[in-house]
Amino acid sequence: MTDRPPAASSPHIPVRPEWLDLRDESPLPFEAPIIDAHHHLWDRPGSRYLEAELREDITQAGGVAATIYVQCRSFYAADGPEAFRPVAEVAFAAQLAAQAQAAGGPRLCAAIVGGADLCLGDQVAPVLEAMQQAGAGRFRGIRNPLAWHPDPAIRSSPILPPPGRMADRRFREGVAWLGRLGLTLDIWAYQTQLAEVFSLAAAFPNVSIVLDHLGGRLGEAQDQSWRAELLALSRLPNTYLKLGGLGMPVAGYRFHEAPVPPSSLVLAEAWRAPIMACIEMFGPDRCMFESNFPVDKGMFGYVTLWNAFKHLTERFTRSERSALFGGTASRVYDLAL
Repeated sequence: MTDRPPAASSPHIPVRPEWLDLRDESPLPFEAPIIDAHHHLWDRPGSRYLEAELREDITQAGGVAATIYVQCRSFYAADGPEAFRPVAEVAFAAQLAAQAQAAGGPRLCAAIVGGADLCLGDQVAPVLEAMQQAGAGRFRGIRNPLAWHPDPAIRSSPILPPPGRMADRRFREGVAWLGRLGLTLDIWAYQTQLAEVFSLAAAFPNVSIVLDHLGGRLGEAQDQSWRAELLALSRLPNTYLKLGGLGMPVAGYRFHEAPVPPSSLVLAEAWRAPIMACIEMFGPDRCMFESNFPVDKGMFGYVTLWNAFKHLTERFTRSERSALFGGTASRVYDLAL
């Protein structure tokens, strides 16, 4: 993989517990099990989010039955063949999942999305097989760094991939292996790359492709083009959409600059138009809510986030809410609720 080295500083908003404590909300009741369709775990300088922190968040929120772990280059092996080093991240998440299951309560990391380098082409097959073994029945798919924009100010990850990766021949050879093995492909790309995502999804109709974070919407200024590209993608039945990731600065919100954290009603009102547009295009059966924690935790708390999603869907039917909060994620990532 030809990613550039990590940037000197993270583009994520730092988590400030004392600021988050200024907003105290009780979880709103909900009638169905919730799956957090996208979160990370890491232990980095100045930023720790591991089992204890995740468990504290979901315990306070109530109703979260399971979570889906998505790769973030955590806990890679320090030695051995470079292609196989990401296998250790899958093993870490699987071990945590087993411990959580033994302890009872929410099923943490019930599904795992790993980071095998699809640019290995056909050589990715043994890496995927190693991840299947390391995942102990929980490994479900792959995500690679893809989010690229010509404006250097638009950054959402310390890893900067090269442009055009989704059209790369060897990358597509790797994607073909996902189809052969029944694995999903998570894609975090900006709205300016959605035509590339369309080409990829159309070329691999047997691969379930999950667009992270509303398909990379870059604020209201580019809303019209975002809607047009996303509508085209919604016509491909193998595409799905995660609703969340709006606590990243690239999404255009600045909640972290306020003296107190936003309430769930404030979030719901701010997000109503784009989230409702997504649900209208893809339907509840192809959308799933996500926390994107701890990345988004710099702007709002976990309870507040899920309350906002509940406010947004309060007029939906029970079956529609069940799909958005857990049913779609359960089906796409093969989880039994």
